[in-house]
Amino acid sequence: MASIFSEPKSYTVVFSTVIAIFEIINIVGLMDNVVIALNNYDLFPEIPIIESKEKLILLPSSMAMATNIFSNRVIWGDLKLGHQDYIIIIYLLSTLFRLWINNPSRKLKIENYRKKPKMISIKSRRWFLLSFFMIIFTTLFIVNKLGQLAKIYERTGFATFPDGAKLDLWADPKWIEPLPNLGLFDYLSLLLIFFLIIFCLKQTFIIRLAKKTKQDELSAIERVWKNTDDAISIGLSKPNKSFPIVNDAFSKLLDLLSASATMNIAATALEDGDVKTSFDRWSRLTAPKGKESEKWQGLSNSLSDIGNFEVEGEEE
Repeated sequence: MASIFSEPKSYTVVFSTVIAIFEIINIVGLMDNVVIALNNYDLFPEIPIIESKEKLILLPSSMAMATNIFSNRVIWGDLKLGHQDYIIIIYLLSTLFRLWINNPSRKLKIENYRKKPKMISIKSRRWFLLSFFMIIFTTLFIVNKLGQLAKIYERTGFATFPDGAKLDLWADPKWIEPLPNLGLFDYLSLLLIFFLIIFCLKQTFIIRLAKKTKQDELSAIERVWKNTDDAISIGLSKPNKSFPIVNDAFSKLLDLLSASATMNIAATALEDGDVKTSFDRWSRLTAPKGKESEKWQGLSNSLSDIGNFEVEGEEE
């Protein structure tokens, strides 16, 4: 939608604001008071005022009104809604819609929603359209079998069916009356149609059951990603509740950076021949009771997960 309705420019917003103020003043009948005030200041050529006419007409609603305006230079009309008001209202609503559709917070919500795995997603649009038309056809089929389609047609006044009727496009006449009882063929037809609908829906949608992932099963970098995503989602509606999650994600990220920095120091010391410093740094990381053993565990697990991706079915 945002690609179709572009964001209005600043001058468009200013122009719409001016038009909205003009419309409010004009529709409540205060435009003649504004014109009288302007005439008193002699800022513009004097605009004539007509008694009992309080609305300024810029877009005539009929040819007679247009002729009257151009011949008699009468730009005042009765205080009621006209074509001019409808055009202005539609223009203002379209501007508001473009502002809403291009709202940055709304775009962020949509982007976050698209990133989240969906339990139900569309696999094929062609099968979706086919399923939609199959459901409509089935509804009309059932309504016709029960005689409700004939009752709807009766309301138009073109025909009456005292004992009910069923539409048959292949017969002559088209309406079969009285309404025949449902037979075995009708039930088998309905059963076949329902099977076709189920098949179409199966080809249309992918259903993924939500998997609850325990926090302990995530690597350190995955916890950072998860907490960041949770903070963004919660922060859109409840900013105060997102702060602890952001702090937790930031602290985990600092732990990873700290372990990475210690590893770099150990590698650099080993290159320089300082075995003692290198061994001390490595001991901090790899020893079971090392000061940074937990940080190193999180970093090593995160590094081992690089390149491992879940394989999911592709959508058409």
